[in-house]
Amino acid sequence: MQAIQDKHELQVAYAVSGEEIPIIDLGPYLNGESGASEEAAREMCHALEQIGFFFIINHGVPAFLRGRVIAATADFYALPLEQKMALKINHAGVGYIPNRGEFGKHSRYYTGQKKPDVSEAFLLQRDWAPCPAQNRNQWPKEAEFQHAMREYFEAATALSQRMLPLYARALDVAPDFFADKFPADRALNVLRISHMPPDPLEDNEFNICPHSDGSFATLLATSDQPGLEILSQTGHWLTAPLIPDAFVVNSGDLLTRWSNGRFLSTPHRVRNASGTHRYSTSFFFQPTPETLIDCLPTCCGPDNPPKKPPITCGAYMKKFLEASFAMGDSIYNEQGELVSASKTLAP
Repeated sequence: MQAIQDKHELQVAYAVSGEEIPIIDLGPYLNGESGASEEAAREMCHALEQIGFFFIINHGVPAFLRGRVIAATADFYALPLEQKMALKINHAGVGYIPNRGEFGKHSRYYTGQKKPDVSEAFLLQRDWAPCPAQNRNQWPKEAEFQHAMREYFEAATALSQRMLPLYARALDVAPDFFADKFPADRALNVLRISHMPPDPLEDNEFNICPHSDGSFATLLATSDQPGLEILSQTGHWLTAPLIPDAFVVNSGDLLTRWSNGRFLSTPHRVRNASGTHRYSTSFFFQPTPETLIDCLPTCCGPDNPPKKPPITCGAYMKKFLEASFAMGDSIYNEQGELVSASKTLAP
């Protein structure tokens, strides 16, 4: 049985100097304790209005499962490059991205000459029963990898779904408002597993460049190396502490749009200065393609009209990805103009 973590002890032990990233204890809420949902929703509302990030503890996802996924991730990235390149990312957005094979094309948080990310990544979606996706994953042949990723994907989906009433309460809509918009078999959820090598970084070079996520919410677990940096509301880059067994959660651009800017989509980046390999698993939680992202009635009014027109989740995600990221060994300047052309990815 996983040990119960104490929120107050952790908040003191892992406080960030001058700025605090809240810790939300999901245990009482998940156990159905009286008043726990209201308390957790209140804490979530504060975190997403003021910071855009928070930690969750006592969330019910076993530590051994997270460890299994990190181990499978490390084994995958230890494979020869030719085996990984055989799974190169395709038009459906699933598969392998090699080191320096991705860069942030347009980001107002990334100043100076834009360079490819010094990291590898592998993206997958849900393609198993009951409703397999039309575009199937490019699985490596190792059975343990597929088993670990599927089990973790299901656990991350279930946890994110159980948190939906908290998001609803925090936004002052009915607790079941989001319930029918995130079915496991049709939602646009994506799992990204990343490897950041210990190689020294050049000036203005990152393992993952400054960006904001396009998701409704992101659930992040990492190996035991720091590296995540969050842009605070005071303009400082904060290194997020590593809290054992906790998840980092942040809201993304989709939820910011849905809430008319009420909930933040906070810029973040990764720089691995640990001197060893760093691995992470980012679960991007998103609604079904046909879900209409229309300003919530509790987030607008006569003096605060909707800032963006309605758009479906599918159309929004396509627009976000095309505008934000590109593949290859290209370099862009501050104006988003191509400086040198891609050589990394074969056509």
